[in-house]
Amino acid sequence: AGRHLLNLINEILDISRIEAGAMQLSLEPVNLDDVLHEALDIMRPLAAERAIEFTAPVRTDRPVYVLADLQRFKQVLLNLFSNAVKYSPEKGKVSISYRSSGEGAIRIVVSDMGSGIASEKLSRLFTPFDRLGAEQSAVEGTGLGLALSARIIHAMGGGIGASSAIGRGSTFWVDLPRAEPPSIAEPEHSEDEPALDQ
Repeated sequence: AGRHLLNLINEILDISRIEAGAMQLSLEPVNLDDVLHEALDIMRPLAAERAIEFTAPVRTDRPVYVLADLQRFKQVLLNLFSNAVKYSPEKGKVSISYRSSGEGAIRIVVSDMGSGIASEKLSRLFTPFDRLGAEQSAVEGTGLGLALSARIIHAMGGGIGASSAIGRGSTFWVDLPRAEPPSIAEPEHSEDEPALDQ
């Protein structure tokens, strides 16, 4: 109960900071494969409790980079992954993928096998404290995770959305700007440096 209350307070504070323009973001090229697998590693114990299987992209030789604040991006991914696990049936599957989306953007997609969300409720998904009736179920939550995720993604210049159908599960997506790989700076040598003794 204490952990749940602390999470609730932190989420409210984060939303307040974003809306006040006081959240500090450090945007940088983030290796998408790395952050996806880091978030998945954190989620695996929770998924194992319910025998949920994750399918994720295989690492490639040519990494894809997005422009994001690493810690906040990971926070959004953890929220989407944990929701997918919580709302999927035991022994279900959660699929994670990414692809190009429009001009210079990458779309990350998280699909679950849950009971789905009625179309008339989709517009309320990112409303703070609105759990769309899930408060009457055994699934724990505050109704703030998606609202906070949306604000973080928008603050990073991206987009977020979802599609769902009753009995067919839900799919959430996040768009972020594609970034160039960080350049590896060559060490600079001054011509005036003394030569080493041979």
